[in-house]
Amino acid sequence: MKHLLLTIAIVLWSQHSQTQTCSTGTCVSPDDMKVIVKVLEEKKCLQTTQPIFTLDPITIVTDTEGRVYGSGADPHPYSVKMSWCTYDATAKGKVNLLVAKNEPATWGWRFRPKFMGSFLFVDAFNQPNAGDAVDVGILWDFFYWKALNLNVATGFRSAGAGVGVDLTRNMGLYGGYAFSWWTLKSNVQAGVYFSFW
Repeated sequence: MKHLLLTIAIVLWSQHSQTQTCSTGTCVSPDDMKVIVKVLEEKKCLQTTQPIFTLDPITIVTDTEGRVYGSGADPHPYSVKMSWCTYDATAKGKVNLLVAKNEPATWGWRFRPKFMGSFLFVDAFNQPNAGDAVDVGILWDFFYWKALNLNVATGFRSAGAGVGVDLTRNMGLYGGYAFSWWTLKSNVQAGVYFSFW
């Protein structure tokens, strides 16, 4: 009976040893051994490599009218992708774009000299030649509100004050009062001006 039990034990042990790997008295099945090897390989990868991050580009565009646009908002949220060994992760979020713009003032004091060509209406009626009513000079722009500006006019034939209207950044129309020192008369003055800033 002892021999039979010993034979059965040897047969069972040999079958058991074929399905398991034994080391220092601990037996591990081949499936478990594959898992252990995989875990060790993953641990080695995590210790010897760095994660790789892929970031969406952020694009900021300013158009000719001063409007600002940026990527990273709905319907295409900003995303970050991370890959590290067997791990992959994706995070999504919104990009808040805050823009501080230096808006030009719409009114205020300034110093802006302008070249002026004008016509003196009273002198035109009192002179034999209408060309004697043409005046050229400098407008001294000292205050503005949007496109309107106040000016002191000093010209070849007269001096005065009036209001200008900017038609473009460097050109506009002028109208005002002038005193002609050639005829010593008050005049209605109208003209155009050109500025270099």
